[in-house]
Parts: sequence; structure tokens; C-alpha cells
Amino acid sequence: MIITIGRQLGSGGRDIGKKLSEAMGLAYYDKEIIDITARESGLSKKLFEEADEQARKGFSAGILGMRFPFLNEGAVGFGGLSNEMLFQIQSDVIRDLASKQSCVFIGRCADYILRDRTDCFSVFICANDEDRIKRILSYSGDKNLSVEKARDLMERVDKKRAVFYNYYSNKMWGNASSYHVCINSSVFGVDGTVSLLKEMAGKNRNPL
Repeated sequence: MIITIGRQLGSGGRDIGKKLSEAMGLAYYDKEIIDITARESGLSKKLFEEADEQARKGFSAGILGMRFPFLNEGAVGFGGLSNEMLFQIQSDVIRDLASKQSCVFIGRCADYILRDRTDCFSVFICANDEDRIKRILSYSGDKNLSVEKARDLMERVDKKRAVFYNYYSNKMWGNASSYHVCINSSVFGVDGTVSLLKEMAGKNRNPL
């Protein structure tokens, strides 16, 4: 069973994914993907951090191992790695992890990367702006972060995620037709959303 979760910033998607993985006994991958991809590829972690959920190009090349032979032509030879190439490396790692165990993936186009799997259940979490801003302010730890700045951050991050998702998936980020289920966590709360998703995933082990 694979569950992928796309989310608006401040919607609680990360907390929901973590709690859902614990409730269902599934492995959980969010930013851990960056560490694993850097280790598996032998490339600098900073490359993947800078490219994380971004569609633009422009990174220095590193030395690639035999694990990613499809990059040997046009990547190292031309002295640079584009975000598309880094995305391919990360995609390979996500597919490999999904092949080994049941898990929850947060973001990173995992639903599209794993689109050929019949056991992949794709979810998008949204929330009302007021709740999202409250959560951003609560989690930021920055006492100087104002409501206006939190709103600006919310809009900028959502735009970045949308550009990334739309670019690589040829689908629309946050559009109901792009996922199996879209849930407003403001309506059900974090725990209520977890319960709903657990029930849906448990009943439908083959969503596609």
C-alpha cells in the first residue's frame, strides 16, 4: 500500500501523513527523501535541497555512480546537472523505496512518479486560509513573523509547489481531478482527516 500526500502549506499535510503512517504501520518519507537520494547518488545533499520541489534548472555537476547510467550522456559530460536530472534521480529512489515496503510519501510528485502502481492512493490536503496562517505562525518559531508575512509565505510556497507539480506531472496541483481524494483539514481536523484516510485506504487496497 502506497499513500502519496500533496498539500497546501499550513494545511497540516505533514502531520496528517506522519500520523497516518503511524496508525497504519507504514514507512514515512518526507525530507528523508533528500538524505536518501544524496546518499544513493553520491551527490551533495545541498543540490537536492536547493532543487527540492522546484522546476528550474541550474546546478553544478557531481560524480555519479553506476546506479544512474541514464545520466551519463549530457549531464556530467556537459558539466552540469539540471533540476530535471535531479528529479530523475529522486524519482528512481522513490520508486525503489515503494518497491520494498508500504509507505507514505509527502509531496515531491510521488503520485505521478508512482502512477503505474495499482496500489498507490493519492491524496491532496487543503485548508482554510485562516487555519493555514495560524498553523504557519505556530510552527515557525519566529516571533517576528506577522500575519501578512505568513500569508505571503503561504502564497509563495504554494506557487512553487504548483509550478513544480504542473511541470513534471502535466497535471494541475491541487485540482481534484489530479488525485483520488482531496480533503479540507479545516473541516475534519488533523485527527479526523487521519481517521477518514485510514478508513478509505483500508477499504480500498486497490484504488485504481
